[in-house]
Amino acid sequence: MPLASPWPRLSKPSSTKDSFFHVDITGIGVGSRAVVGDVFVLNTSDEVYEHRSTSHTPAEEASVLATAIATTAAGIRDEASAGDDTTREILEALLTILEDPELQEMAKPYLDTGDDAPTALFKSLDEFAEMMGDDEDFLSRVGDLRGIAARISGWVRGIAAGPGIPQEGSWIIVAEDLTPLETSQFGSSVIGVITELGGPTSHTAIICRALSLPAVVSAKGAMQLEQGESVLVDPEGNRVVRGGSMSQATQALSFIPESDTPLITVRANIGGLADAEAAAATSARGVGLFRTEVLYLSAQSEPTLEEQVASYTEVLKAAPAGKIIIRTIDAGSDKPVPFLNLGEEENPALGIRGFRLNHDHPAFLATQLRAIAQAIDNTGRDVGVMAPMVSTAGEVEDFAALCAEAGITQVGIMIETPAIVSVLPDLEGLLSFVSIGTNDLSQYLFAADRMHPQLGALNNPWQPALLRTVKAVCDHGSRLGIPVGVCGESAADPLLAIVFAGMGVASVSAAPSAIESVSTALSSLSSSKAEIASHAALAARNAADAESAVRALFA
Repeated sequence: MPLASPWPRLSKPSSTKDSFFHVDITGIGVGSRAVVGDVFVLNTSDEVYEHRSTSHTPAEEASVLATAIATTAAGIRDEASAGDDTTREILEALLTILEDPELQEMAKPYLDTGDDAPTALFKSLDEFAEMMGDDEDFLSRVGDLRGIAARISGWVRGIAAGPGIPQEGSWIIVAEDLTPLETSQFGSSVIGVITELGGPTSHTAIICRALSLPAVVSAKGAMQLEQGESVLVDPEGNRVVRGGSMSQATQALSFIPESDTPLITVRANIGGLADAEAAAATSARGVGLFRTEVLYLSAQSEPTLEEQVASYTEVLKAAPAGKIIIRTIDAGSDKPVPFLNLGEEENPALGIRGFRLNHDHPAFLATQLRAIAQAIDNTGRDVGVMAPMVSTAGEVEDFAALCAEAGITQVGIMIETPAIVSVLPDLEGLLSFVSIGTNDLSQYLFAADRMHPQLGALNNPWQPALLRTVKAVCDHGSRLGIPVGVCGESAADPLLAIVFAGMGVASVSAAPSAIESVSTALSSLSSSKAEIASHAALAARNAADAESAVRALFA
């Protein structure tokens, strides 16, 4: 059978006439489903950011600020409780920073000079941003905090922070970028998203992917769209078409399964019990990434061993059948954990995070591993445990020793730093598996913060340098005789999943919402066809050419 026979053809490009009447805004597509809807531009009212003085005493304003923070935080947690685990995780990390008494202490000098509570809060965040220097990862978190501060300001001043997202109709939300608070308010009326900034691993992209919302991020010119105008959001075409129709949408690839099982194993990424239950309702064969830090982000004191055992046991029981890969706590950077008392760092993304926490908190990691081991005994599940953010052979040796002491036999690591790739040959006998976190690997490989709103193109998972690094890891894994998995956001793209399979990746994992599309794609072709796709991607000179070369195989 000819190579292209099982694969559908892509739709033809729009005609010159169509292009004349429909102006494209290009960006990075998220998802594969196109949608047409009316634009709803999300702008925050300038009034909430105004610097205002007050006639109240500093003590009275301090009380107003404390009450506003507590009330707003409680409201946000209540609203987020019905949402997805990813949004809850991000919001909890932000609220932990906002509720830190040190931030309110920073506001006191401004209150003493006569500023009202919102003004003092905004000035404190400005000061906070200055303390972070040029660290874009943390500055992006400060930007998210400003979104919450705007809501606090609106509450204190009795004004709307901005137009509320409509709860009726079908709307395409347009913004420069979206905060976790804004995406947490998405309801059934939101059918698509367009942002001027952001990238494929930005918060907005991750949430849209989890919610199966078509989006185009890093779309320069998006804020020129007019309120109420009709647009086509075309993720497959990486574009937005003003006045476009569904007939112009780039045809999404439609795979026809040829086998009952995918070419490689497809697992789910989870952060807690709700995700585990959602994954169990899919065709996922186990869990490729259990992000354990989600269990700790809101804890003000360290959970006891018994509490941790209960949490892990609950999740393991609910998770889909198959192997489960647990990642030890990946706190630090943009994921503060209150009871660990992580200090401020000039560059958190390059600081004390992941396995590096073991240096100052060895007792916690030892307890976490013991809790995981007991949960494994309680459930009889097939579980591997991996450490995040390792860079040296010495760190791998230390982690393997800690696992052995806890009684954990299947030991792995995340491949996130370029340094660990080159020393993989030195790790023979220490590891049972490795898993590639393409999100962090991209940001360290390109020295481009994956949350930076203007660096989305560098974090495009189709970048040849990233793909060639993944291939190098697969080659090392083959020589070591251990399986290689991919658990980054890139694995949710069916085309990339095929490319990874052709490179020698043994398993991919994605959010529960992406499991079926990835599984179907991987059930529709042979290993030889996947290898052809991987060769095409690896031979490309840029991300656009890599993606186009693979798509061309399906024409």
